[in-house]
Amino acid sequence: MKCTVFDRAGYRITQREYTDEGFLKVPGRVARTGIQEYLARELGLDGDPNRVVRVYRPEDEVFNDASLGTYDGATVTNDHPKDLVTAKNYKAVAVGEVRGSGRRDGDFVVCDLIIKDQKTIDDINAGKCELSAGYTAEYVHGPGVTADGQDYEYTQRNIIINHQAVVTKARAGGIARVFDHNPGGNTMPVIITTDSGRSVDVADPANAQVVADSFDRLLKRANDAESKADKAQATADKAAEDLAEARKASSDEAINARVLLIGSTQTLARKIAGDSFTCDSLDVIEIKRAALAVKRPKMAWGDKSAGYVECAFDAEAEKEPDEDDMDEEGKKKPKAATGDTAALFAQFMQLAKDGAATTATADAAPTPYQQHKQKLSGAHKQPQKGA
Repeated sequence: MKCTVFDRAGYRITQREYTDEGFLKVPGRVARTGIQEYLARELGLDGDPNRVVRVYRPEDEVFNDASLGTYDGATVTNDHPKDLVTAKNYKAVAVGEVRGSGRRDGDFVVCDLIIKDQKTIDDINAGKCELSAGYTAEYVHGPGVTADGQDYEYTQRNIIINHQAVVTKARAGGIARVFDHNPGGNTMPVIITTDSGRSVDVADPANAQVVADSFDRLLKRANDAESKADKAQATADKAAEDLAEARKASSDEAINARVLLIGSTQTLARKIAGDSFTCDSLDVIEIKRAALAVKRPKMAWGDKSAGYVECAFDAEAEKEPDEDDMDEEGKKKPKAATGDTAALFAQFMQLAKDGAATTATADAAPTPYQQHKQKLSGAHKQPQKGA
């Protein structure tokens, strides 16, 4: 497994020399052998991204001539850049360079740096004077124990230096400062990554999990609160929509349209059920249902859906009256009740009046009265049913 790693090794700068141009020349400890601790996410490992992984850097790799040669010409940066230094980002991140190959100093690698950026020089003089290497290496998985009894999970191989960063804190500890000796060293910080993407240093690795758990609990509470807020907002939005619809339905324009619709429906209903039809309902469907119940009483209209009622009502409304039921002026004739003596007598009297008012001629067509008399006079001559 090959990874890019940014060390946070602290090597204080004390032997400082300024050039005539104001550049700062310093020797510095930039790497060491032994065990270094990384976060799983720094190595691209699966599982908990904040899990601490112990990596062994053996002497034969750290002081390998090929590896030491890669220090020569390496770029110096103020803090680690987002990516490794290349021709594309060099101008934006470079503040100096390493001169010459790295060389051994006990358990450390020492090299000479020249800082050419005034802001970085000011930062170093203000106390930002630890160094951290940015490099690629292969990580070989294989748990083991060092000669001095320290456990490790991975071994680092084929180290290739890309740049040296000036940082506030570094993984190799306080003695990794630029020749300001600090035997006590620094505790390796553990980085906890928050949900926002920001990182927080926790000095004691033993507390890292506690902090991470606290972040998880707070994040869950925040998510729960956000969910409740979303539901409350959705309820409020629905209420606002309902209110808007209610206001729309109660507007003068909507009321007028409703009155016109009910009036037109009542008119069609009387056409279907008769002029005497009335219905007190303000529901258009119920008016139509009532009219159909009068027109077609054998049908159980109360069980029919609104769509069914609509279609049936429209079909009845579109029917034209029979021509036999219309008079010469296009008005509907009154229907005589069959078997009603008074009605028959009135009909006969009307025929008599029609006959008296009409002068018969030889060629004239018989009047309705004459037709009726002929029908009555010949009634006894008609064959009897069943004879």
